[in-house]
Amino acid sequence: MAIQPEFSHPVAVDSLIPDKPRRVRLAATAEECAALASRFDLQCLSGLTADLAVTRIAEGNIIKVEGDFEAEVVQTCVVSLQGVPAEIRAHLDTYFTEDGKEGFDGDEAADAAMEEEFPDTVMENGQLDLGELVAQYLALELDPYPRAPGVGLAAQLTENGGEKPNRPFEVLKNLTAKKDE
Repeated sequence: MAIQPEFSHPVAVDSLIPDKPRRVRLAATAEECAALASRFDLQCLSGLTADLAVTRIAEGNIIKVEGDFEAEVVQTCVVSLQGVPAEIRAHLDTYFTEDGKEGFDGDEAADAAMEEEFPDTVMENGQLDLGELVAQYLALELDPYPRAPGVGLAAQLTENGGEKPNRPFEVLKNLTAKKDE
């Protein structure tokens, strides 16, 4: 069962001329941004654009994709649950084989099992999906533990738990004081 990517912009590998880069500019629509925001658990995603060069390398049946992308995101702070806005500007540089197969260890059975468990959503049926490639690189650029400015875990715990900080060894100290009496 093939999953339809939210930001799909396929390019036919056969249409690429060897050693002649094809320039591609992508811009996500509001609907595509909303769908990607849902997929990546973002409060908001906007302004996702990419400028890419796709090159079919004559020797070796290899496709090179290189370029820059940018987006504005709002993630959820892991401490306060506030919105954490960020601008993402990143570069991608990757390679694919023309048939989309990239072996792991030469073991065809293991490769087939890996393909079944983790289907390739970027290269399929002679189509290279540049939108999905950009989406995957965007996911790699997201902060895994976003924090709002000025928010620290200790300050948040003190704020939620009152003025008295959590001191677990204070209880032990009180127990040993009672034994001495």
